[in-house]
Parts: sequence; structure tokens; C-alpha cells
Amino acid sequence: MEFYQKLKRLRAQKGWSQEEFAERLQVSRQAVSKWENGQGFPETEKLVKMSRLFQVSIDYLLKDEDQALGEQGTAEDGYYASQEVVEAYLLSKKQGAQKIAVGVAILIASILLPMYFQEAFGYVLFMMIVAVGVAILVWQGFTAKEYTELETQPLVFDESFIQEFRQKSSANRKRYGILIVTGIVVIILSFAIPFLISETGNVERDPLQALMPIIWALAVYLFIIAGSAMNSEKLIAYNEEYRKENEEYEAESKHYWIHAVIWPLTVIIFLGIGFLWDAWHPGWLLFPTAAVITTAYTVWRNSRD
Repeated sequence: MEFYQKLKRLRAQKGWSQEEFAERLQVSRQAVSKWENGQGFPETEKLVKMSRLFQVSIDYLLKDEDQALGEQGTAEDGYYASQEVVEAYLLSKKQGAQKIAVGVAILIASILLPMYFQEAFGYVLFMMIVAVGVAILVWQGFTAKEYTELETQPLVFDESFIQEFRQKSSANRKRYGILIVTGIVVIILSFAIPFLISETGNVERDPLQALMPIIWALAVYLFIIAGSAMNSEKLIAYNEEYRKENEEYEAESKHYWIHAVIWPLTVIIFLGIGFLWDAWHPGWLLFPTAAVITTAYTVWRNSRD
């Protein structure tokens, strides 16, 4: 299959008219029509842009052979993901994870504001910072989802590329694991701070206590960055295994929404009674209680299904 045939088919699979495609490519409709009729060839810059729009490699566009492609860059056994597409996908996921991590870290760190400022000013500042964190998360939530084909279809790779990628991914997983374990250990150690303050008899607004939400914010930031990177790389490196696990998880987790409700609520209540009434010691009982409630509900719903 020649270039003009591939171009026409890829555009049709995207559902774009020649005018829409020309606008995305920043060329005239006449230029697109000329290329699709085999009467001309685009510049290198436009080829690069096409490869990104269609999520296929430049080699695929240029070579006459079809590589057994069916729909829009997909092969008979799945979606063909070139090295360029994979790298762009991982970069996109990294940038998205960074925004989410920053938003969540801001929300967690904002807890310290009412603790160290006068009541009215502290709560106003707290609400302003919370609004910033929520705005970041909402903004990211409304960001257009890219590379949906990579996350929803079986993937096909160049053999040399995927072997090299798996080696790099294996080394990266160790680094991500260290970051996650470090974050967990630091969070656990941070709960010793209230005991240190009570032992030394320091004032209520001891600077040491401010370390707790800061530590939690940094740890959660690491969790999100490392977890997102591990998940994205696993999708590429072990796609078939990843898709099977994801399908099984979706089938088993349809009632797990209760965890998304109960656990954040538990953390908020725990932090509230801890900072407002200094009831850290009985407060921890909220967590086993929440675990019992969520587990019991999930088991009950699964048994009914």
C-alpha cells in the first residue's frame, strides 16, 4: 500500500474530513486532496505531525508495504505502537501524574495552615490553598484523554524495541519500588511526632508538628509519580498480562467504590479529631473500623452477585 492510500484510510478511520485534517495539520484542503490523489508528497515536518496525529511511525507512512495493518494503525493481532508513540504516551502519562500529585500534595499540606495562623486568617488561607489543589485536579480531569488505543487494544511492537524496553522497565521498577517503600516508612515514622511533642511538653503549635502534613504530602507525591510510571511501563512491557489483570480487576472491583468513599472520609475524620482535639490515640481505631465496614460490604455484594 502506498503513502496516499494509507493517508486516505487513516484519515477516514479518524472520522475527519479533508478540511478537518487540513486544519489540524495547518495546511490547505487542496494540499490534502493532492496528497491523497498521489499527486504530491508532504514535507518532513508535516510527516512528523501526521505520525503524531495518527499515532503511527514515520516508517509506516513512508514504506510501501502495509505491515498487515487493518484499522488506523492497528495490526491483525493488535494496535501497532511504534517507539515514537510509546515515548509520547509515557511522557503524557508522566505529565498527567505530576499534575495530580501536585494537586493532592497541596491538599494534604494545606492542613498545617489552620494550625499555625490565627483562626480567621488561617482558615481563609486554608480554603484558598484547597481551592488551588482542587482546581489542579479538576483541570487535569477535564484534560482530553490521549492514546486511548494503547490503553484499550492489544499492542504490537517491533521486537528489538520491546526487548530493550523491558530491560529498562525492569531496572526502573526497582527504583520506583524503593521510592514507594521509602514513602511508606517515612509516613509510619511521622506518627511518632505527636508522641515526641507530648514527651517534651512543647507548646500546642510546635514547629515539629508541621512536619507531619508536609511529610505526608511529599510521600503521597512519590506514591503517585512512581505508581503511575510503574503502571504505564507495565502496560507497554507486558501488555497481554496487563490487559488480563485489568479485565479481572474490573470484573472484581465493581463494588469497590465504597473504598473511595470510606477511606478518604476516615482520613479526614482522623486528622480532624487529631488536630482539633488531640485525640490521636483513640482516633486510630477509625482505620480498623473502616476496614471492617468496607470488607463486609464488598463480600456481601459479591456474594449476592
